[in-house]
Amino acid sequence: MNSIKIEIASPENIDSLMNLTKELVEGLGQAFEPKRFDWGIRRRLYDPLQRHGILIAVDEDNENEVVGMIIAELRIDPFGSSEGYIKQVFLKEQYRGKGIGALLLKKAIEHLKKIKVEKIKVNIKEKAQQAANLYSKMNFKKVYEVLELDLAKTPSDD
Repeated sequence: MNSIKIEIASPENIDSLMNLTKELVEGLGQAFEPKRFDWGIRRRLYDPLQRHGILIAVDEDNENEVVGMIIAELRIDPFGSSEGYIKQVFLKEQYRGKGIGALLLKKAIEHLKKIKVEKIKVNIKEKAQQAANLYSKMNFKKVYEVLELDLAKTPSDD
């Protein structure tokens, strides 16, 4: 892990971020959608308020390959409170279990503290037990549950 550095992503990292995202999405058995990537990542890289919230893990011993990323964004709730939100944590499989995810999360929390958020929230999938353990170690507490209805898979009652 000595060769891993965490830095703020820049537009120059766009191809590496696209490749990382594609690899991880396809690894989950899903199709990579370039439009979704453009909306989710590319737009953040050019947004002056959000671009500092994309942090990347770079392996200096492997030609500065981008091996992970986390998105930590600022949100304002309807009552005017500022919240930090951890949107995504991506880490290449061979780099998991080495403390890099914890390092990314720590740096994301530092970033959100700097911009004076009052709380930090994260949604994780039920089957993401490794991620749940990481957040628990970083003192995140379960506050509520999110239920989902997938209309593409649920027959309608017309």
